[in-house]
Parts: sequence; structure tokens; C-alpha cells
Amino acid sequence: MRACGRRRAAGAWLATCVAVVLACHAVAAPAVVSVHLEIRDELTVSGLAVSIRRDVAPGTDALAFIESVVAVEYRSYPGAGVFVTSLCGVAAPDGMFWELVIDGERATRGIADLDIEANMHIRWELVPIR
Repeated sequence: MRACGRRRAAGAWLATCVAVVLACHAVAAPAVVSVHLEIRDELTVSGLAVSIRRDVAPGTDALAFIESVVAVEYRSYPGAGVFVTSLCGVAAPDGMFWELVIDGERATRGIADLDIEANMHIRWELVPIR
């Protein structure tokens, strides 16, 4: 009986340890998230078409990420944020601008106000000013 009781106690202890490990694993934030950066100019003769995938740490500043992988120029406006004027050496011509699209939706915030917390698709498109 004693050996049987010890086996049950060891089995219960092991089951508890496994449950704790699984619970911690399920709650833990991912070590990296995937970013897909696309830049497209379908309106001018530049023919710019960029597609880059990178893994980054959650919480990465989106503007810093873009600056680390492509040439970007922008102007900062106090109270209004950052306005991107050129990507990969292609400046937006008069009457056009670089539009930011996040996960298929027009961005409601600027790139300088975004942190990458989960997998994200960042797309820049050269579009006419509406």
C-alpha cells in the first residue's frame, strides 16, 4: 500500500507541474511577432514594389521598424505627428501621398503612433490626394 500511495502522490505532483507549465505557456506573450511590409507605387513610372517579412519583438515601434529596413523620409508636425514624404527613394509627387494601410484597413493613426504588438501587415501605397 505504501508504494502505491507514493506513486499516486508522485503522479498527482507531476500532473500539477504539467498543468502549471501548460497554463504559463498559454498565457505567455510570444517572443516574436511577424511583420509583412509592402510598399507599392502603381501610379508613377518608378515601378516600386517592395515586400519584406521580418520577425520583431512585441512592442516594437513601427516607425523605427520601417526605418530599419527601408529608406524613409518624413516631416514631423507638432500636435499632428509624422507625415511620410518618401519611401525607398520615391517621393510622393504633387497631388499624391503615401497612404498607410494596416491589416487591410486605412490607418486611423500615423506610423509614429503604432507599436507592433501582434502579427501585422503594413502596406504603403502611393495614392492621389482625395
